[in-house]
Amino acid sequence: MLDTHAPNLTESIRVLVHDSDKKHHRIPASATITKGPRKHQLHPRQVREKHTFRAMFAFGLLLSALELFIVLHYL
Repeated sequence: MLDTHAPNLTESIRVLVHDSDKKHHRIPASATITKGPRKHQLHPRQVREKHTFRAMFAFGLLLSALELFIVLHYL
């Protein structure tokens, strides 16, 4: 149906997708998948520190929001 209205549309889309794949260094789905070297995994201590940071950050946000609510409530 699109070919009748714009005969070059499908070719244009194909070229755009191909250019996008090149830009983002993607490989086609039909290519054989080989296992490459694994990315460097974090040590358990680093994972623990990351989780601790996230928990403390969330707690700080919660505490700040509560403090802001109390201050605005008394105004």
